[in-house]
Amino acid sequence: MKKLLSIVFALTLVVAISAGESAAQSDAAKNASILFATFEVGTSNYNVSAELAKLWESNGIGKVDVQPISPGGMGAPYLFHYGKADMAFINGAPAKWARDEGTLGKEPAHGYQAMIGELSAVSAVNFLTEDFIKKYNVTTIEEAIRQKLPIRIGCSPVGSMDNEVVQILLKYLGVSEADVKSWGGDVVHGGGSDLASMVKDGKLDYMLDHTSVNSSTMQEISMTSNVRFLQWEEATIDYFVKEKGFQRVTIAANSWKGQANEIVNAGTPDCIFVSDKLSEEVVYQLTKIMCENRDYLVKVFASLEPFHPETCWQPEKVGGIELHPGAARYFKEAGYMK
Repeated sequence: MKKLLSIVFALTLVVAISAGESAAQSDAAKNASILFATFEVGTSNYNVSAELAKLWESNGIGKVDVQPISPGGMGAPYLFHYGKADMAFINGAPAKWARDEGTLGKEPAHGYQAMIGELSAVSAVNFLTEDFIKKYNVTTIEEAIRQKLPIRIGCSPVGSMDNEVVQILLKYLGVSEADVKSWGGDVVHGGGSDLASMVKDGKLDYMLDHTSVNSSTMQEISMTSNVRFLQWEEATIDYFVKEKGFQRVTIAANSWKGQANEIVNAGTPDCIFVSDKLSEEVVYQLTKIMCENRDYLVKVFASLEPFHPETCWQPEKVGGIELHPGAARYFKEAGYMK
């Protein structure tokens, strides 16, 4: 009888401890206060962030405060470094560059880990004009640079992801902006509509925009100008993937007018990174709620179609940055990650 009572007492104690742990875990999520840094009001990132905040809060996360304070791709990692955010959208590659080398002339950034990757299908969409191809008999940007042709390159302003990709590409090919200008070419910085007008007016030969197939700028250019969308040489793509934290992004044929073949680009899709100071339980719950509501999110935002819980944790999807322990715990429990 005493032995039976001892067993019953032990089982009761285990149940009580488990219940206490579950309550503590529930309280951690319930009492969480998370600052989610995003882009300005009205942008797609802000809209997605606001919807995610509502989803998390309605599923037991305390408070998710969406603030439009992110400086964008190259500067966003420093939000964590200086303790100004708990969560933010960052492209995988800039997250790697900021950690390994520092960006924008700053010291290396720390204090963040990956939660979820590949939330979009953005890549280095680029093209040559058919006039340039016909005039110089080249079909790739690599050929144009190696032959030191007077190519006029267009991209977004300094500090943008587009410009950074152009600079990496030129450096990989062994040249600089100054070299391009010395051949009679140029590197022109501007907004999407301005660059589109320059292409239409014959003032640009090549343009690169780190964007998706839904880009209104690229759609406009394909409809109003005679251009050829390009795939880089395999060695170029390999360099971006293996050395710079990019991943391969496939663009289906006929995404734009005149683009008859599938294109594989180097790209660095949007990811969600979190402060390494957020508790394991809170990040576990954030990850779980988001992954288990993937279909709902894609229904609301078609741009999130590339998000797949089965693969979004993989190193190539998050710029090679380590996963937060809470995120890793969810992906292991779900059977996606060993």
